[in-house]
Amino acid sequence: MIDEDWKLLTSFFPENWKDLAATTNALKGLRKDKSEDALLRTLLIHLAGGFSLRETVVRARQAQSADLSDVALLKRLRKSGEWLHQLCLAMFAERGLDLDKSDDFRCRLLDATNVREPGKTGSLWRIHYSVQVPSLNCDFFKLTATEGKGSGESFKQFPVRAGDYLIADRGYSLMSGIRYVDSQKAYLTVRLHTQTVLLFDKQGKDFPLLKSVRGVKTAGAIK
Repeated sequence: MIDEDWKLLTSFFPENWKDLAATTNALKGLRKDKSEDALLRTLLIHLAGGFSLRETVVRARQAQSADLSDVALLKRLRKSGEWLHQLCLAMFAERGLDLDKSDDFRCRLLDATNVREPGKTGSLWRIHYSVQVPSLNCDFFKLTATEGKGSGESFKQFPVRAGDYLIADRGYSLMSGIRYVDSQKAYLTVRLHTQTVLLFDKQGKDFPLLKSVRGVKTAGAIK
């Protein structure tokens, strides 16, 4: 079953995904009996599964895909950065993703994550970051506390310029942040949080969101 799932997953990869591993030096230093499949499976346990480095090496050893230490995995992860980057870019290209390339247009994905300093009493911090697509280059990051004023997820954490197009999850669905983006003459798509954002029609009356959503019957339709 695992092998079947892996074949299905790799069917979404670009045809030259193994060649990219070689050209980006992701395989440099690996023993000859190791493969691109085994390396990528191990990396995805950590990156996609969200397991720590230590948990990842245990799971990889149990799955017989790799036998290495957590320190070795960290080094391999660093060597594989460009490979993973090129994989993503190639997948964008194969799917025909072509964004406006003018200087006054930037499509940006916004998010935040918490990080803890090493040790049992390590402090907890929040990183706010922005990634451009399709280049996947990080164009901004900011470190704040995880509690208190000015630490929450908000569009206000980011510098925004006219023409920017921002995409974010429901944590950013706040009126103050949406108003901030609009004041900068930028655009956004955010997953709606119906408890924090009130919707009105052009006459100032409550907008019947659920009624309108039920009117969308096919994928890709806009209403």
